[in-house]
Amino acid sequence: MKKTRIILIIILQFTFSIVIGQTFRGTVLDKSNNLPIPFAEIYYPELKTGTTTDTNGIFKIEHFEQKSIHIQISFIGYKTIDETLNIGAIDKKTFYLEESHYNLEEVVVSAPTGKLQRESVVSVTHLKMKTLQQSSPLTLAETISNIPGVEQNATGSGIGKPIIRGLSGNRIVTYAQGIRIENQQWGDEHGLGVGEIGIESVEVIKGPASLLYGSDALGGVLYFIDERYAKHNTYEFLAQTKFSSNTLGNITDFGFKIHKEKLKFNLFSSYSTQADYQIPNSKRVFNTRFNEKNVKASFGFNQTHWISNIRYSYLQNNFGITEDDTFSNSKNRNFIIPFQIINNHNLSFDNTFFIKNTKLKAILGYTSNYRREFEDDRNNQALGMYLNTATYTIKWNTPIYKEHFSFVLGSQGMSQTNKNNGEEILIPDATTRDFGLFGLANIEYDKLQFQTGIRFDNRAITTKTTQNINSFDNSYQGITFSGGAVYKQEKTKFRVNISSGFRAPNTSELLSNGVHEGTNRYEKGNTNLTNENATQIDFSFNYKEEHFQFSVNPFYNYIKNYIFLSPTNVIIDNNPVFEYLQKDAFLYGGELGIHYHPHQLHWLHFESDLSSVFAEDKSKNALPLIPQTKLNTTLRAEFSTKKRITIKNIYLQHIYKFKQNRIGLFETLSNAYNLVNIGASIEIQTKRNPIEISTGFKNVFNNKYIDHLSRFKKLDIPNQGINYYINLKIKIDRKLKKSTNKV
Repeated sequence: MKKTRIILIIILQFTFSIVIGQTFRGTVLDKSNNLPIPFAEIYYPELKTGTTTDTNGIFKIEHFEQKSIHIQISFIGYKTIDETLNIGAIDKKTFYLEESHYNLEEVVVSAPTGKLQRESVVSVTHLKMKTLQQSSPLTLAETISNIPGVEQNATGSGIGKPIIRGLSGNRIVTYAQGIRIENQQWGDEHGLGVGEIGIESVEVIKGPASLLYGSDALGGVLYFIDERYAKHNTYEFLAQTKFSSNTLGNITDFGFKIHKEKLKFNLFSSYSTQADYQIPNSKRVFNTRFNEKNVKASFGFNQTHWISNIRYSYLQNNFGITEDDTFSNSKNRNFIIPFQIINNHNLSFDNTFFIKNTKLKAILGYTSNYRREFEDDRNNQALGMYLNTATYTIKWNTPIYKEHFSFVLGSQGMSQTNKNNGEEILIPDATTRDFGLFGLANIEYDKLQFQTGIRFDNRAITTKTTQNINSFDNSYQGITFSGGAVYKQEKTKFRVNISSGFRAPNTSELLSNGVHEGTNRYEKGNTNLTNENATQIDFSFNYKEEHFQFSVNPFYNYIKNYIFLSPTNVIIDNNPVFEYLQKDAFLYGGELGIHYHPHQLHWLHFESDLSSVFAEDKSKNALPLIPQTKLNTTLRAEFSTKKRITIKNIYLQHIYKFKQNRIGLFETLSNAYNLVNIGASIEIQTKRNPIEISTGFKNVFNNKYIDHLSRFKKLDIPNQGINYYINLKIKIDRKLKKSTNKV
């Protein structure tokens, strides 16, 4: 018996060692000459990590976990390979990369099937944060305003809200850490609620996207993608500091990543401190100082048929509140009344289950937003609002039937409570509950792809009697749809999409009754408001060859029962009274872009894009707060020399905002203005990792201007003047043990 047991143990150990020892081996070669490509990037989107090929172009995957894996292979100067490998059936494969001067295309995370940009039926703009941070923006909202069709209503005071094709606030849904971020986004006087540290890229869906993202995704979606984990059996350390002369500001970032076998861990921290910003006459706008503290952590692990990620972030924003056109020469950073403190906690539990040939995605989320304003006494808050939100998302991806058909079925929900603990009440104590069901069908035939889907949503809002605001109890339902197609040829791509969106009025629009200090107005809600319903037709054409790219993306968006603030002739507490009304609205316009780099001068790039939005109600009256038409042009030189000190790139950027004379009631026109930015990036080689230095000037000619979307426009306070910046970045990565290039 004992002998039999020993033999059985030996057999089991031998069998186990065989299973563990099995590997998939990939070889990456240049298609034109069959030579290996060393250090090509191998990335696994579902695992959020990857590896690189060795000097022989070889990489390995341990495949005792899942039978198939989504893989992306890329290298500068080559077209990206994106496919799903059935490594349960094969143990080796050779991949051939084809030379190209196209930009690397990455997987669109916000698409349910994880397509590349060029293959997604929905028009999604996917950009790396590193690209958007070229001119060293101070905030995340300023960073994403570099995307065509995206603006912000900022001034330089750190408070900025994104605007997509003329729509903002509750009409824009923000996702970070894979979950929906809720932070009283109806208010203009606080920030986005997401910290910039630890974010690798952003995806923007312009227009109604309620099908996959639920109620409120009427104007678009911002989908922030976290930094990927370190490569297998590697750790990384990052330190970065930025200085801005205009606000005498400093931003310091730290990051640490480690990936050991199945376990992955990221940790980031950031601190930003800024003094009052300076306008072109050298005066500073009093009480525009702000600071930000941000910590993010993520932990990932994978087992057989299961990939899981736990992510947590803490963000604290402290903002001064500017109420009049007071200027000073003070460089003080201490907060004086009035000011606000905003704390955000975000926690997500992201799971992917592989069940035979299907994939089940389940994400649980919790966000906590606590906003406090101090007006007359720094020890007693005048305004305090706790907003706690629990969310869930469940998506089931079916197998691909007959190599052409696949489906996504899912459900999303939210439970949210708002509680007040300050002297003033803007919105009452309230409970909001969402429930949604959706289905999406994908049909693929070689160069032609179709996608269509339908969704049902229900939102229930219940409030308590709070001070002078009566109780309220109502529910809102909406049915939305989406349908589109994309046709791809070698150099051209046509995409057309029609989608609808649903948004229930929020508690501020329904029930607000008080002064909003940051906006200097008294707002009155309207309990008779009904759903907003949007229908958008979106068309895009892209032409791309080796040295020239061209794209055009027109749209037409009809919003039934558009909710807007309308001024009255009433004054309460020395503030003008605004009330919420509804009227059908029409928004139309689009984006146009070109990118050219000559054949003889591959290092030289010329890029220009034009963004424009026109908006009016059914009576042909212009809607307020619509961004100015913008022409953004950049001339950039990129170098790849291997000297000890290398100038990596130099850029010259010109931004021209056209005159805005289509204005809403009681709104004033805005003049055209020019901004010129210049900068350079330098790399200093060391034995291990290079040191990166970037420097430049924003608003080089110190132009005095007031953007049409500036919150300080009615106070006649200009935007920031000239600003010199310098950034220093050090990155270190090391292997934990001898590289095996395994996942």
